[in-house]
Amino acid sequence: RARVISRQVALAREDLRQAGGDDAGTLRVGLTPFLEFTALGETFSWFRQRYRNVELQLIEGLMMRVLPRLRDGTLDIAAVAADVGEIEGDEFIARRLLRAPQRIVVRAGHPVLANPDARALTALEWVLTQPIGSASQPRVDAMFALAGVAPPARVVVCETLAAMSILRHSDAVSIFPQPLLGHPETRDIVAIDNAPLRPCDIELLLLTQPDVPLTPAAEFLLDVLMRGLPAGAAVTSPASRSPRRRSVAARG
Repeated sequence: RARVISRQVALAREDLRQAGGDDAGTLRVGLTPFLEFTALGETFSWFRQRYRNVELQLIEGLMMRVLPRLRDGTLDIAAVAADVGEIEGDEFIARRLLRAPQRIVVRAGHPVLANPDARALTALEWVLTQPIGSASQPRVDAMFALAGVAPPARVVVCETLAAMSILRHSDAVSIFPQPLLGHPETRDIVAIDNAPLRPCDIELLLLTQPDVPLTPAAEFLLDVLMRGLPAGAAVTSPASRSPRRRSVAARG
């Protein structure tokens, strides 16, 4: 709690300075790989045209990493990809940015593409960013249950870039948001058409602490980030609790 209070004081000072035209301060952001691969480059370019001297600290916005840091005040903003309904309650101010389907994916030329039945898929090794089982990912567990199969016995838990490398060079299976497929970063990774396993949609959520203000630099970053959301994903309406103070513009 002391870290949160300390960060509140620091951000209040930065808010006043930036509102007066001062180009200074620090912004700490967690970004889901979904946005790192689709919108970060253009967002950073626009941000640097406006704020050349604000220190920007970025980490990969995996859920198990960013939520503790939002709680302890060492992260200001997190844009995360969560299964629909995964984040509820009022611990964070949440804005729903978009919703997108997910696909079961493997490397191009994978033998399972010839006959992708549920048992063949679960017999393979899976690569995920969170563990499954023990109620840690109930919607993923439900995906296997609905197909009438047990979850895979072999699961590698790793970050996104490692998952992509493993997929390209093995017979492993994973789950990717559909808008990521076709990007250079996901080359040689393909979706299984008519897969018997159907993952739920994901939501892209913007999370902040209720008592931590957004500085002008933070609001500008979020504005240009939203304008760079990938085409083909459904932009959703804001959650009931939207970020306080100045509102973030909708995607243009």
